[in-house]
Amino acid sequence: MHQVDMEALYSLKGVPPWGRHVFSEFTKDMLSESRPFPCVFGVEGFKQGSLRFAFIENPRLQKAIEKLASALKGYLEEARGLGRNTSFVVFFRPEEEKTMVEYEKQFWNILSKLHQLDEKEWPEQIPTNPEHYLWEFSFHNEPIFVVCNTPVHEKRASRKSSTFMITFQPRWVFDGISGDTQLGKLSQKTVRERLEDYDEISVHPALNWYGKAETREWRQYFLMDDNKTETTKCPFHASLKRDEAKVTYRVKTEFTDFHIDRGVGGPLEEIIIELLPIKGTGYVEVQKDEPLKAHPSHTHPTNEILHILEGSISMEVGGQLVTCEEGDRIYLPKDTLHGSLAGVEGCMYVIVVLK
Repeated sequence: MHQVDMEALYSLKGVPPWGRHVFSEFTKDMLSESRPFPCVFGVEGFKQGSLRFAFIENPRLQKAIEKLASALKGYLEEARGLGRNTSFVVFFRPEEEKTMVEYEKQFWNILSKLHQLDEKEWPEQIPTNPEHYLWEFSFHNEPIFVVCNTPVHEKRASRKSSTFMITFQPRWVFDGISGDTQLGKLSQKTVRERLEDYDEISVHPALNWYGKAETREWRQYFLMDDNKTETTKCPFHASLKRDEAKVTYRVKTEFTDFHIDRGVGGPLEEIIIELLPIKGTGYVEVQKDEPLKAHPSHTHPTNEILHILEGSISMEVGGQLVTCEEGDRIYLPKDTLHGSLAGVEGCMYVIVVLK
């Protein structure tokens, strides 16, 4: 995590060469006088040295997300001493460009993994359901407004960056700035006027004040390059009960309890490598269940791990019904009586049999 000083940035050994390049491009956007960046708070924070930065290599690797979680935690613990214009900006190493949908999926996967690595419980005052108007992504007991930028945004230039980038703003920086205050109305007017000049497309209809009954905060995190395409359901799942979704992110080859890791995600090759045991033997199958395909109650003589690739499936274990979706990982101990029912869109999943 690093401060804004350019000379210091170029002398720091911890910043990779690619990081220096993307930071230089970011600096041009923040300090442009001919084309002022719309987020006035971000620009002022940059000039004041109130922003903090992290440079992450490969977001698909668990170690990279653990590094990000540690850096975000460190930032949140010092943020209140940095002033009202502070933010935490995370740059990811440039790679072959993805589609907009792929970037959106990667973004939500990162937030889900951060949640699973969070050492603190979800804040009591923040609903866990993203469809609630008071929902906000939270980490280390801090509600946070999140913004994602990608290299493939074009019309919405305010969301374009030289590499995949995520900005975290603690919710408290907006205290006293809302649609009901004069300061809030003035700041909104300034930002929207800049957006009209900066973007080739009108302001996205999802942009609204936090706390309004019609606002769905998650819809503002990742904006498409048009005002028509939208994700119908928030991919993020929060859990207040850690015993219902035991988050370890370390694959167990020996386990005695049925449990689920939520939103693990990742490419198929990495999933398989991660799940197969380092010691002992095991094998992998990929199974596809048609919509509403039912598997009556049965048991297996070996431990199994199921990783959902597409669709959803409901598992009945011990008289309880648990629904799992894309990215969820189910640990099923041997001799556990269970049954399942695929969702209306069907389900495709990896089965790892451990011997």
